[in-house]
Amino acid sequence: MPRSHGDDAPASYLAEGAWPDGQLRAGAPVSAVYAREFALRLRAAIEERGLNPYAVERITGVSRRTVERALKGQVLPDFGAMARLETELGADLWPRREHGDKRMSE
Repeated sequence: MPRSHGDDAPASYLAEGAWPDGQLRAGAPVSAVYAREFALRLRAAIEERGLNPYAVERITGVSRRTVERALKGQVLPDFGAMARLETELGADLWPRREHGDKRMSE
């Protein structure tokens, strides 16, 4: 799947640890920073509500495969999927600008 500026899959920028909890390597693109934060927030929203990817698919209309791939750092979902996930889960999932400014501080 083509990515902006030829970026690789978000999880490929890990320096250490497992996605999304691990640390990104120096020079990781901002897309990886945002994808990591998005995955952390999505996982928390799913766990908080006691859901699984199948239930998320039923509730949001976003395929479970997209949810699973986002949680694994394989993709960053498109805007439509992100909007449905945020709206139907009632959670702020999209990272704000400050995450792009602190690329390597976490």
